[in-house]
Amino acid sequence: MVPKVKTSGTRLRKKLKRVNAWARVMRNRHQLPELWETFCAKLRGHIRYYGVSYNQVAVRTFVLKATRHLFKWPNRRSQRKSFSWERFERFVQSHPLPAVRVHYSLLPSQ
Repeated sequence: MVPKVKTSGTRLRKKLKRVNAWARVMRNRHQLPELWETFCAKLRGHIRYYGVSYNQVAVRTFVLKATRHLFKWPNRRSQRKSFSWERFERFVQSHPLPAVRVHYSLLPSQ
C-alpha cells in the first residue's frame, strides 16, 4: 500500500499568511521584476519541499493563492490600481511561474 501524503491545511494557511506578510512588506521596496524573481524562488522551494506524490493539488492551490497575494499588494502602492488582472496575466505569461511537479515519488519502483 502506498502512503498518500497531503499538506496539512494548517501548514498551508500559515505559509500563505507568511507570503501575504512578505508581499505587504516588500511591495514598496522593490520593483515588480525583482519582487517576482524572489517570489518565484520562494515558490520553487515550496514546490520542491511539498512536491511529493499525491500532493500536487495542495501545491497548485498554494501557488495560485500566493500569486493572488502578490497581485494584491503591489496594487496598493498608490490610490489607483497600478495593475489590472489582465495586465498581470500578461506579465505572468512573459515571466512564467515555476511548474508544479512531483520531485519525490512515493510510489514503489517496479
